[in-house]
Amino acid sequence: MDSHNKIIQQVANDVFSPMGFFQKGKSRTWLYDCGYCFVQVEFQPSAYSRGSFCNVGIAFLFDYFGGLNETLAFDFGWKRILLGKTDFIEYTGDDEIFETQVFQLANNALKYAKRLMRFQSLKYGNQCMSRLIFSKWLKEWLGKWNGPIYDYYNAAMIKFLLGKLDCGRRLIEKLNSLKLESPFKEWAEHSYSEFCDDELTAEQARNKVCSMINRRRNYFKQKGSFRKMPDINFL
Repeated sequence: MDSHNKIIQQVANDVFSPMGFFQKGKSRTWLYDCGYCFVQVEFQPSAYSRGSFCNVGIAFLFDYFGGLNETLAFDFGWKRILLGKTDFIEYTGDDEIFETQVFQLANNALKYAKRLMRFQSLKYGNQCMSRLIFSKWLKEWLGKWNGPIYDYYNAAMIKFLLGKLDCGRRLIEKLNSLKLESPFKEWAEHSYSEFCDDELTAEQARNKVCSMINRRRNYFKQKGSFRKMPDINFL
C-alpha cells in the first residue's frame, strides 16, 4: 500500500472509529450505521494526483432498481469537505505535512457527519426530507430544475416508517406523475402499485419498507467488506 493511503486510513480510523464508524473493507470509506441509512465518509482519490478529496452524505437503504441496490450512493446531504479553500489535499512526499492535512480534513468531515448522524432519529430525518421536498416544490413552481427524482421516494419511505401513510402516498403519487423514461418509469409505477393500493394500511406500508431495508442490510452483510457492519434487524 502506498504511503499516502496508509496515512489516510490510519488517520481516518483514529478520527472516525471512536465515533462508531466502521471502515468498509480496506477502502477509504467509513460508515456510520443509522439502521435505515448510512452516514458515508469517503476519502476519494484523484485520477491525476496522489492525495484525497473528501465526500460526506447519507446513503439510504431503500429499494431502488438494478445495480443501485448493490452499492451505496450519496442520496442526501452530499458535501465536498474543504480544507481552507481547497477541496483536494495532495501528497507531495512529506508524510508529516500530509498527515496533518488529512487529520484536519477528517475533523472537518466529522463536524458535518455529526449533523447527519442525527438521522438515527426518524423524526429528524423526516424534518430534513420535508424541508427538501418543500424546496423542490418551490423550485418547480419557479420553473427551475429541482433535483433528483429519488428525493420524493426517499422522503416517502421515511413517512411510511413513521406511519404517515397519506403523506407518503402523496409523494409516491408525485413521483409517478413525472414524465420519466425507462427504467425510472417502471420503478415509479412499481412504487405506486406497492404503496398506493387503497387496501394498504399504515402498518403494512411500514412493514414493506422495513423488509426492503433488511434485504439490503442482509445483502451487504454477506460481503467481506461489510463484516464490521452491526447486526441490526430493522423493525
